[in-house]
Amino acid sequence: MLNLLSCSWTDIDALDPARRILLMVLGPTEQHGPHLPLGTDIFAANEMSRRMAEIMEDECGQIVVEAPPLYFTPAVLSREFPGSVSIRKHHYRAFLSDVLTSYADNGLHQAVLVSSHIDPPFVLTTQRVCQEINQKYGTRYISGYERFPLEDITYNRTQAVFGYEKPGDVHAGLMETSNTLLIRPDLVKTQLLPHLEPQPMTFEVMAQLRSLKNFALGQGYTGYPAEAQAHFGTLWFARYGEMFGNILRDYCRGEDVFERLSIEHLLPLSP
Repeated sequence: MLNLLSCSWTDIDALDPARRILLMVLGPTEQHGPHLPLGTDIFAANEMSRRMAEIMEDECGQIVVEAPPLYFTPAVLSREFPGSVSIRKHHYRAFLSDVLTSYADNGLHQAVLVSSHIDPPFVLTTQRVCQEINQKYGTRYISGYERFPLEDITYNRTQAVFGYEKPGDVHAGLMETSNTLLIRPDLVKTQLLPHLEPQPMTFEVMAQLRSLKNFALGQGYTGYPAEAQAHFGTLWFARYGEMFGNILRDYCRGEDVFERLSIEHLLPLSP
């Protein structure tokens, strides 16, 4: 995998346009409770991105170019917590559009965006920006592996898939803590986990809040972090990595996979 920042423009220009694919991680710098790092979403997206790069290069023979990440996105409910950053949605939309337009304008017509910020309005906004750029420039920009965990949550599949049924585990709870225990165990404050009481919250309830400071005694998490295990993180990346990987195999063959990642059917209202 090539790093865009380490290449000259002639290096990028010399790559086969049919084989070069930009791979860009995006997501918020956002608090994830007292036990997880502010980069939780970024670390998870980096892990998924790494796995997808291997598939695209080793199996599909593509040339993956790692684009600079976008580490600042909307994260409204966390903005009162020290270190968190939240970009207003219309600024995020315009900025992402400018970034992708720049790539499209200079001939980089294939791009895969990877995020682990499973926030429906954020996912929809990102997908719609990709769609607008694709329609204007004829590019093949895709985003949205978040569709798969969102479907599992929406259709109550977590018990069948992971062996637990924990409704309301939507931010820094069992799932995200388990993922971080797998990929960055050095950054999890495991000594705190036994003291974090269950604080379930649905997406619907979360959508009505203005800040997570008003929930869970202001600690910034929801769900069941004390029950986290790296084993669940292994299951997570195996399941969604396989699903996303299958999409990318077809993408590399030139298939239109955009609708297979869309979450419009889950949340039809505009963000």
